[in-house]
Amino acid sequence: MNSSEIRKLIISSLENETDNSIVTSELQESLSYDFSEGFEETVLERIFALEPVVKRQFEFDRSFNLAFYRIAFTGAAAIVILLISLFLKEGSLSFDSLLGVSDSYSESIICLLTGK
Repeated sequence: MNSSEIRKLIISSLENETDNSIVTSELQESLSYDFSEGFEETVLERIFALEPVVKRQFEFDRSFNLAFYRIAFTGAAAIVILLISLFLKEGSLSFDSLLGVSDSYSESIICLLTGK
């Protein structure tokens, strides 16, 4: 059964006068589920052809993780060095020293905020 006959069956099934069970039985009889020769080999070849793509993705993930860890450890080391320099300069790691505000500035900021 070619596509034009199948199309006619489907269109006739939309009409109210036709019996849908007859149309479905004719469609089921016309369909075949047989695969052509070499189908299995073709599918397996395509699946195994995807293997290099998976390997490249794995290599990309591994190199991305390596770059991420290098950047993360460098950033963490920079933060530690910054905290050590603040501690040595200010003598403590208070909120004011992290903001770079000394005691005289904090009093004037409090006066500005409270209005007193």
